[in-house]
Amino acid sequence: MTGRSNAMIVRREVFIKTEATAEDWAEAHEKTQRALAAMTPEEDAAITADALLDPDNPPIEEDEIEFVGWKEAQFRLKGRTTIRVDRDIVERFQRAGDDWEARINEALRAAAPAE
Repeated sequence: MTGRSNAMIVRREVFIKTEATAEDWAEAHEKTQRALAAMTPEEDAAITADALLDPDNPPIEEDEIEFVGWKEAQFRLKGRTTIRVDRDIVERFQRAGDDWEARINEALRAAAPAE
């Protein structure tokens, strides 16, 4: 033996994309459509049968599928409201960090009258 180890050193780099682009969503949609087109009737029946057994995850009908962007999905989940707030107040929240919208929401919730 020459003193060299048989071990291999493997270096991996992981890149995490934090924001999806329109091209990313289009690619995901295209891959989904290809997978659906390639599915056999037997595979579809097996998946549907399994889904029907899960009351928390029923199958989605084709006419119920709607692709929306991330911002639109957030608006639908949280609601969309426009209010007028003095620019200096917004700027102070923005300077304090990226979570400025959540902090404004917390401040408004704390100031809101009790139900």
